[in-house]
Amino acid sequence: MQQRRTPMSESPSSLDELRAQHLELKERLQALEKLRSLSPEEQFEARVIKKRKLAIKDAMRALEQQNT
Repeated sequence: MQQRRTPMSESPSSLDELRAQHLELKERLQALEKLRSLSPEEQFEARVIKKRKLAIKDAMRALEQQNT
C-alpha cells in the first residue's frame, strides 16, 4: 500500500487536516496489527506510523493551544 506523504514544507495547517491524517495512520496501524506476523518492512512501517501519529498529536495540541 502506497502512503500519501506530506513534505514538511506542505505540512497541514488546520486541525481538521491533522485529525484526518491521524485517523488515516491509526487505521493503517490497526490493519497492520491484525496481521498474524509482520515482515521486517511492515514492522518498520508500524514504527514510522507510531512516530508520525505522535508528531501529529503534538501539532494538534499546539494548534488547540493557539486557538484558546
